[in-house]
Amino acid sequence: MVDYLSNLRTPRLACALAMTLAAGLTFTSVRAADPVGTTPVVPDVPSLQSLRGMTPPDPSGTEGGRKVDLMSDYVINRGAVVLLGKALFWDMAIGSDGATACASCHYHAGVDHRVTNQINPGQANTNANVASIFNKPFTAGDIPGDVPSYTTRSGGKGGPNYTLKKGDFPTHVLANPLDRNSAIVYSSDDVIGSQGVFDANFVKPRQSRFDKCTQQPDGVFQVGGINVRRATGRNAPSVINAAFNVRNFWDGRANNVFNGLSPFGNRDPDAGIFVTKDASGVAVKVRLALKDASAASQAVGPPGSAVEMSCGGRTFADIGRRMLDSMMLKGQKISPTDSVLGPVSSARRPTYRELIRNAFQPRLWNATQQVLLGGEPYSQMEANFPLFFGLAIQMYEATLISDQAPLDAYLQGDHTAMNAQQVQGMELFLGKGKCVACHGGAELTNAGSRLLFQPRERIERMVMADGLTTLYDNGFYNTGVRPTAEDLALGGADAWGNPLSFTREYNTQLQGGNIPDPLDVDVCTFEAPLSAAVPCDPTLKPSVGFRDSVDGAFKTPTLRNIALTGPYFHNGSRATLQQVMEFYNRGGDRRGEDASNTSGFEHPAVNQHNGSNLDPDMTTLNLTPDEVDALVKFMEVGLTDPRVAWERAPFDHPSLILPQGEKGDENSVGQKPASASTSRQAQDAEFQLNAVGASGRSTAQGPLLPFNNDL
Repeated sequence: MVDYLSNLRTPRLACALAMTLAAGLTFTSVRAADPVGTTPVVPDVPSLQSLRGMTPPDPSGTEGGRKVDLMSDYVINRGAVVLLGKALFWDMAIGSDGATACASCHYHAGVDHRVTNQINPGQANTNANVASIFNKPFTAGDIPGDVPSYTTRSGGKGGPNYTLKKGDFPTHVLANPLDRNSAIVYSSDDVIGSQGVFDANFVKPRQSRFDKCTQQPDGVFQVGGINVRRATGRNAPSVINAAFNVRNFWDGRANNVFNGLSPFGNRDPDAGIFVTKDASGVAVKVRLALKDASAASQAVGPPGSAVEMSCGGRTFADIGRRMLDSMMLKGQKISPTDSVLGPVSSARRPTYRELIRNAFQPRLWNATQQVLLGGEPYSQMEANFPLFFGLAIQMYEATLISDQAPLDAYLQGDHTAMNAQQVQGMELFLGKGKCVACHGGAELTNAGSRLLFQPRERIERMVMADGLTTLYDNGFYNTGVRPTAEDLALGGADAWGNPLSFTREYNTQLQGGNIPDPLDVDVCTFEAPLSAAVPCDPTLKPSVGFRDSVDGAFKTPTLRNIALTGPYFHNGSRATLQQVMEFYNRGGDRRGEDASNTSGFEHPAVNQHNGSNLDPDMTTLNLTPDEVDALVKFMEVGLTDPRVAWERAPFDHPSLILPQGEKGDENSVGQKPASASTSRQAQDAEFQLNAVGASGRSTAQGPLLPFNNDL
């Protein structure tokens, strides 16, 4: 795969190529209507590559200082690990309530399509006084245009247990859709996220489906004093093709390095795994650092989140204690033709203890003496449960590669795979639409595998939208979706005070400080050179305290299967691709002039005082209605893998019961019977996702549909 990528790699960044194309580089288009007998000329599209034949690399790195790799040092049977990963990903028992799986937020083409109780009030806001207020209008400092409206766009109450409607999108509407500074008709900072669990504190595991937890009153996610499920502060990105990403989560906090315990890689000082080294039966703790494993880092985050899956205070070892002797996917149906789980679909299913023994080396689970975590004794297998969980889901997600879209066929020589309108859309994607500036490469995201194999390009230097030169993290951009003050994203820090941004770590490194992430920056790859010297001098360094543009920057999502993965953007503010293109056509939603707008942020703690952090390609595109239609059709049809749409292998799955909000509405909800350990808690309104085998959905069921169809 390294050779494959290096052969197709362009010498400059995808954004540079996009600007070149926009400036007038021409190529001949292939049309479905080319005359019979002629040889069509395939357009030169070096920045778009087929995903066929590409697979994410297996993680490798160090354990206790010695070099290790996945298959030699951890896994004894790849198929057994993938089976374990798929079971863990879809198992509802992983959640403290016994009703929440990882798949609960990723069940529809890798994302969440639920429409009730999905709203978060914007809790990532840097202003704590407004972070818990639903339906807040657009706030932009001294810039005029605020509208004192505290309802949804359709006039609904919004907030907890509200059911979204078509009329609620987009959540930012202007008098002139082509003028980002025109009068604001409607705007809200609410986020369309994913419902998780009720507010509660962990007491202890209770066999076998759920934990014992103490419920507590929720001051935000409640209706009439009755708690409803909490909703996340960002929209769930797709897990399909996510194993290619250098980092995961919108803010990149799922580190490229997996430490076997948490999402934070080398940043977590307490992380480690327990291994046996001899016949004594004693397991010792060692540091683990497996690179190219951000999907594993991401996987171990939600199960411990008190919003997404867990009662507060539950550890991963506690999850292992409850799950190890549980039958996998107990109570959930598995198709006998499931491409992975079919062989274990009978009534007698293996336990997770059995699956782990079949998948991982004995030195990771065969200790006869317990280990201490937080002063409490656990078995080695319980203590290493996050290691098994993360690596198994990493390997399962590495099979979820959607490489059979019409674009893949087209790029490999099938000139009838896309029609004339879709080919026009592809040309616009590469040129006038500037989409490839952020969505390059085979995965259609600059945050993907190109940076896995070109790690020296993880930091970039360019001239930004305000005309000033700055450094930023490749694959993470501020596109002006909302004012930066509402969510710093990559501009935030981890629990130990380290910046999430590689760029800010680089600044610390230049000052002689220590940083947790390994960085090897090649200044000669910078688009905006440090000097005019030719050839470049690789010993040059930026000035200490350089300007950066990472506040409000989010990881670029893949555009593959984008028709099925709405709502769109990190805040879920658009329901259709037409609405997305309206946003881009006007150059985004930031308010103010290019040099000073709502993408800027005053961040004295890191010596950043930027009037703008906006990506330079966020300009008015002047696309005609026909051009917008062509771009949308290219994305809707050309980028959709039919196996994803029809849930054919490897995208088949077991059954899943999902809460679709609570019984009732946004004004009143039904209450669960009270118990000694619960406060007032609403009753879930549930729907069932049926098990699908390797051949996919039936003709009667039809393919998966876009989010807007669910409204």
